[in-house]
Amino acid sequence: MTTPPNTTSQKTSFIPLALASACSALLVVGAHEIRARLSKGHPASPAPAAQSEGQDPKAAQGARPRTRSGESCDALKDRYGLQCPTEKALPTVAPDSKEAEKMAALFAWAHPSKDKLAEMAARCELRLISPAMMEKQPPIVDDEHAKALSLSAHERAEIDQTLRQMHESFAASVRQAYAGGSTDPTIGSSMSAQEMIGEIQDRSGDESLQARRKLALERAGMATPPGAGADLPPSERILRVSAGLGDDFEKRLADRLGADRAHQLLYSPLARPWVRPSTLVGCPEE
Repeated sequence: MTTPPNTTSQKTSFIPLALASACSALLVVGAHEIRARLSKGHPASPAPAAQSEGQDPKAAQGARPRTRSGESCDALKDRYGLQCPTEKALPTVAPDSKEAEKMAALFAWAHPSKDKLAEMAARCELRLISPAMMEKQPPIVDDEHAKALSLSAHERAEIDQTLRQMHESFAASVRQAYAGGSTDPTIGSSMSAQEMIGEIQDRSGDESLQARRKLALERAGMATPPGAGADLPPSERILRVSAGLGDDFEKRLADRLGADRAHQLLYSPLARPWVRPSTLVGCPEE
């Protein structure tokens, strides 16, 4: 009796052979596709490496954070660390040649040579460059100059905040000198710093001129500055605070925006809405 062929076994063995043939065909087609792309100058891009949940983000080369709908970049800072960009990482916009030339000239004007300082001391001359603190309201960065300086929203906010803080502090110092030791908070509260300083100078005679001479001599290295906590006349206290405003402004912004940007925001001709150079000259009568 003839045994019929095992058709089930034949069909079973045929399936893997068919699959293997199909896979080989796909590999051949894929190889031809890759060669075609390379010949056209379009190399196939490798798939980005997946980042596991516990992987160190610094170890993931080229990985970028993916946000879900409604999830901000700040919400992923703990997970992605330094991969999450911030505006502070933006490069500083370098001034153009004309702006840089004017900045250098203003810096040289505000920081004269030792010989020039000696000449200025003889006529009690001071050169100041500082934020505009004399008005009742602090200066602000307007749209025109923000655009001209290529300020980011973060930089503009930092400048405005710094100007507000310095204006509040300076006004408090002037108001304290104007009040003459009084603790009444209403004294001078409705006046600008310029108005209060004007009245202080009117009632103090040549006190402000004497203070100007002292500072001019100190800058020339011809006198020693007073020690910390020295009891100074009101006009001299105000003048010394005013003379340090420019350096204070630059230092505050350097801590927040970097030294190069802070220098530009003090000395650039485009910074005039919030920074003003000024000259004080004249000695007291002998």
